[in-house]
Amino acid sequence: MTSKQKGFSLIEVLITFIILIVGIMGLVKLQTYMERQADFAENSIKALHLAESQLEFFRTRSISGASGTIAFSSISEGTYSIVSGSYTTTWTVTDSLSGALKTVDIETGWDTRWNDRQSVALKTMISQYNEFDN
Repeated sequence: MTSKQKGFSLIEVLITFIILIVGIMGLVKLQTYMERQADFAENSIKALHLAESQLEFFRTRSISGASGTIAFSSISEGTYSIVSGSYTTTWTVTDSLSGALKTVDIETGWDTRWNDRQSVALKTMISQYNEFDN
C-alpha cells in the first residue's frame, strides 16, 4: 500500500517546533550565562584595582615617614573600610613578631544585579624595614 500523501504531518511539525524551542532556550540560557560572567569580570577588575590601590598605600611606608611616605608606626591594628561608588573596601591590620611585621587583609566587595555579594581579596605582610630606607 503506497501513500500518496504530500507535505508534513502534524506530528512532524510539532516535533520540529519542540526541537527548535529547545535550541532557542539553550541559546537564551547561554546568553544569560555570558552576560553574568562578563558582568563579574568587569566588576572584579574594578574591585581588584581598588584593593591594589589600598595595598600600594601600605607599600609607601618607611621607618621614619620621610620622603612623603607614611610612618610604619602610623599603620595601626584594626579593621577599616572605605566606600567608593558601589564598592566597599575593607582592610584588617594585625601585628605579629613584636610589632615588626604587620599582616594586611584587604577585601573589596560589591553587590551584583541579582543581589549576590561578590568580592576579591588580597593578603600581604609588611615589614617595618623598607627597601628605600637607608
